[in-house]
Amino acid sequence: MAIATVLAAVSVIAFGLFSSNTIATATDETTSTTAATGDPGAGDGTTDGTTDGSTDGATDGTTDATEATLPGGDAPPIGAVGDPIPIGELTMSSDDIGPLDFGDAGNEVLGRLVSTFGQPTDDTGFIVGNGSFGECPGDSIRVVRWGPLNIITRGEAANHVFVSYRMDLRYGGITSPTTDMMTVSGLRVGDTVGQLEATYGDFNIEFIVDQDVGMTFELRASATGNLLLWGPVDSNAADALVTGIYSPDACSPDAGGA
Repeated sequence: MAIATVLAAVSVIAFGLFSSNTIATATDETTSTTAATGDPGAGDGTTDGTTDGSTDGATDGTTDATEATLPGGDAPPIGAVGDPIPIGELTMSSDDIGPLDFGDAGNEVLGRLVSTFGQPTDDTGFIVGNGSFGECPGDSIRVVRWGPLNIITRGEAANHVFVSYRMDLRYGGITSPTTDMMTVSGLRVGDTVGQLEATYGDFNIEFIVDQDVGMTFELRASATGNLLLWGPVDSNAADALVTGIYSPDACSPDAGGA
């Protein structure tokens, strides 16, 4: 009951806001799955050589501009940059989304995503962050959303960089093509905890109750303990759903990129 209450509160906070490097290799032999409490971290950056992150069907990750919702708030439309990126290449890791690396110019990253998905569902414009998206409180950030995918950049309009992302079904847009995005090793939002554990059998997975997000998983490299990916889950039961996949928080000591 307490976890459900926390999840509901987080959803309200997230929706209220919108209305206004480490790559690890799978070299360890053992996995530990533990229950604990504390602050979550993030990331993936792993590959198991068994998936290329491609998706079934005819979609290439693009969407007609007429299907996209205009940005929210006072943010102007974002100019498209370059060619669309196929969904299979937009693999989520601890320090990038495919060719879009943490530290890359924010306008370039957002423009490539507009070229791929059309105009975003929501766009906060530049605001003073309060930590809701893993930024340090007081940072100037911009949060741009396509369905469940939230892209966070940090800096000012003239000079901002891509620092983190959060894929979370609680933001809605479950029919958005962004829900087909996978981690490098093939995990997607909507997969089960059992699939999470099978996909990352050579890594440590812990289940943590975060005061803001609720029950989460933390994926850590077995050799170093470095935080890789994290995100909300319905519970730690094998048939429970992974409802979010987050990169390391931009304010976290585990965070890669700028």
